[in-house]
Amino acid sequence: MMSYWILDGGNNDGAFISGYPKSKIKDWRYDEGESLAKEFPKDAAVVFSSNWPERRKLYDFLDNAVTALIVSERVRRILEELKAKDLEFLPVTVKDHKKAPMAERYFILNALGGQDAIDMEKSQLVMDPLEKEQIGRIKKLVLQPKKIDKDAKLFRASRARHVIFVDDAVRKAFRKEGITGFWLYKAEGWNGFPKAQNED
Repeated sequence: MMSYWILDGGNNDGAFISGYPKSKIKDWRYDEGESLAKEFPKDAAVVFSSNWPERRKLYDFLDNAVTALIVSERVRRILEELKAKDLEFLPVTVKDHKKAPMAERYFILNALGGQDAIDMEKSQLVMDPLEKEQIGRIKKLVLQPKKIDKDAKLFRASRARHVIFVDDAVRKAFRKEGITGFWLYKAEGWNGFPKAQNED
């Protein structure tokens, strides 16, 4: 049976991005799983946070103050080679603390739609008080793998859109290619918290 992993694209010691690019797109929409490509500004930029002047290293995943997956060209290439579907790569220029653009290409990775991945009866969950169909807190995660499209490589959970899953193919490819700046937690039994180390 396929194993799945929670993808955490932050919590590293590299450059820390202060927020989303300036645009008409409201921040909350980046977690909705909806297409943003047509509205996304062509000159979009993200900036190193002035609160962390010592953090300058560019990993393949850039830590940030929001819930974005900001990924390198290498990450994009791997996912495209795996034929991962329902993904948008929104190009951004990364600028340092002095607003100087970095040469490396980065993208906000926007996973579209969602998979019915979570067993709502067997998992231990707290529902969001405002978005009542969405999970606010995961205490113990139980998956229903048969409800997940077998071709889904990187995806959101439909009832917890802020949670990003990857399959074993993505996990192995990231490890093989030496992708940096991310963490993986085994999805089955996950308690909802970031952890101090990868579980693979």
